[in-house]
Amino acid sequence: MTDALPWPQWPTHSPQTEQNLLAALRSGRWAVSGAYTGEESYEAAFAAAFADFMKVPYAVPTCNGSAALTIALESLGVGAGDEVLVPGLTWVACASSVLRVGAVPVLVDIEPDTLCMSVEAAAAAVTPRTKAIMAVHLYGSAVDLDAMTVLARRHRIALLEDCSHVHGAMWRDRRLGAIGDAAAFSLQQTKLLTCGEGGVAVTSDPEVHDRLFRKRADGRGHRDAPVGELELAELPGVQGYNYCMSEFNAAVALEGLARLDAENDRRRVAMRRLEELLGGFDGARPLTRPAALTADAAYQFCVRLDPAVFGAGAKEAVAAALSQALGLHVEPIDSALHRNVLYQPLRSGWAKRPGGARTLDPARFELPAAEFAGENAVVLPHRLFLAPPERMELVVTALEKARAQSPLS
Repeated sequence: MTDALPWPQWPTHSPQTEQNLLAALRSGRWAVSGAYTGEESYEAAFAAAFADFMKVPYAVPTCNGSAALTIALESLGVGAGDEVLVPGLTWVACASSVLRVGAVPVLVDIEPDTLCMSVEAAAAAVTPRTKAIMAVHLYGSAVDLDAMTVLARRHRIALLEDCSHVHGAMWRDRRLGAIGDAAAFSLQQTKLLTCGEGGVAVTSDPEVHDRLFRKRADGRGHRDAPVGELELAELPGVQGYNYCMSEFNAAVALEGLARLDAENDRRRVAMRRLEELLGGFDGARPLTRPAALTADAAYQFCVRLDPAVFGAGAKEAVAAALSQALGLHVEPIDSALHRNVLYQPLRSGWAKRPGGARTLDPARFELPAAEFAGENAVVLPHRLFLAPPERMELVVTALEKARAQSPLS
């Protein structure tokens, strides 16, 4: 039986969202490659607002998060034959974007309590070919950025943050994403900040910003244009892509950004309540958050399952039981990348190069912590935490029912 009250819906919008969309529709300019109308584009307005939100000088919107990762990697100098350290537990796009730029994803094991990349494992994986570390902040926790920054600087390699799970989170007095050499965010429909499909890359380096800007616009740079002409200048020196965010997506993202902090504050109250309840629950635990993560934000809230209580590899059964009991979709955690069916590097063009298949074979990586976590956890959608904190007791009740259905009970 499900709870009678509905859970908050996502995505949400406001009258301002509708006003922005109508204004974009009627403006005569629907894209970065549309003619200048005499008014600032929504894309430029969102870029400025997001940079201000992040307290960094530069932000470049893109058509999706994978595009943001791709241009960030290339803007940091990653290219053919380079190696990029990627956590062994993350969404497939993190590794796929490395393949897209011709580089080698080197899968690195995670910390069991945060599920983020282990600094010790990353240090062991660095080689003379390593060009960048992709620090992915997962499920409301975060990579140890203090130690990871030291590691990156020691080896003179770039640190790229993937912040697609943690829009608005704070590492001491700075936003996650403002600490590395660049960062990428997804604005896909289920994310904390969304415009349906979109992304954004940020940096504090003016040279990296110039490359980011040009790479997502087919190599074109910005120019001051008269009304009726493009604000894009055809310049030599950069091979780019058409990865621009549309005016409609930017109009939606701009409105959502204005309420992101307030929504995260609401979620945080409910997440703390659930963590309190799980403190006395046998068989299920939340993630650990580093002490430096002074304000967290979670696209999905991870509940780790003890296989001694729920049974080994119980994520599918528990996710289904919770979905039925709560009346909203609860997902099993993603499998470790070397076992994830969506990660197929041997089918890429890279694998056809001499030695490519051997280099890219995900089976060559040993990822015991990622493998264990990737079969023994479920993730709750962030819209659940927009509900009043007292409703978190329903989650624990649903977990109790799932536990009672375990073959070990």
